[in-house]
Amino acid sequence: MTPDFKVIADGVNITSQIKDRLLNLTVTDEAGYKSDTVEITLDDRDNAIELPSPGAPLIVFMGYKETFLAPMGIFTADEVGAKGPPDRVIIRGKAVNLGGPIKEQKTRSWDEKTIEEIIVKIAGEHSLEPKVAEALKPFVYEHLDQTDESDINFLTRIGRDHDAIATVKGEALLFIAKGESTTASGRPMIPHTITKSGKLSWSMNFATRGNFNSVEANWHNEATGEKETVTAGEGSPVKKLRHAHSTQVEAEGAAKAKLTELKRGDHTLSITMQGDPLVISGGQIVALGFRIGVAGIWSIKSARHMIDGGGFSTEIDTEKPN
Repeated sequence: MTPDFKVIADGVNITSQIKDRLLNLTVTDEAGYKSDTVEITLDDRDNAIELPSPGAPLIVFMGYKETFLAPMGIFTADEVGAKGPPDRVIIRGKAVNLGGPIKEQKTRSWDEKTIEEIIVKIAGEHSLEPKVAEALKPFVYEHLDQTDESDINFLTRIGRDHDAIATVKGEALLFIAKGESTTASGRPMIPHTITKSGKLSWSMNFATRGNFNSVEANWHNEATGEKETVTAGEGSPVKKLRHAHSTQVEAEGAAKAKLTELKRGDHTLSITMQGDPLVISGGQIVALGFRIGVAGIWSIKSARHMIDGGGFSTEIDTEKPN
């Protein structure tokens, strides 16, 4: 099949202008608070390329002529450069909405608020649609301080207590469970089948470092004035969380979430394969035809899609799901 792409810059389809100049088009799809990114490298042999203005919106599609082009995201061109010899133009962009005001530091307190109420409030402040996993909506925080902390970092911190991801995708603010490949409404996403064949290459790592059997978390008992400890899991080694929580429920949730994260992160799999724009972070793959211990279901942490002189390839980093 023939790799193909489309780029719309500031509302104008510039694909025909850059098609014979394209050296590299890379879109990196990240899970969590990291911004999705795009990088376009063009041959500027005659210095005839009109440089886009920083801040111009970029809409990128990737795929194949024989099938379809998939939308890869809407980005803001935050960096435009040129270099040589040979003369090149490099355009870099970050996903719209995961920057600007949502990364500005704020100081405020949250009292007697559910996770859903917090997400709805912050989403409204940034003109985003709130999407919260059903299982996480009802959890109540008695008190939270957001001190010189951006909204996205604040939500990421809350997410750690629940083994969840806070991120912006398109026009939505998502707060969903890690590694479970579910939509915000709780519906499962269909795993993507990847078969060990052709030019596919892979590497797997089973790490023993950080292989904790239990996690301890502290909380402040206002009734007694004492610090108390809760434990998730059993046995040694024990991972001790530094942050003290306001309630026993918060501490128990944080300990359980951390233990789940540690267990999931022990096993990782990286795959480089023929380009597939439908592979996205937050989803899952089913690895078929691999050796025992590798075959099975994996959760996608990041996906990197690249079109260059070598064709269209996709690189994914995965971990074992919950």
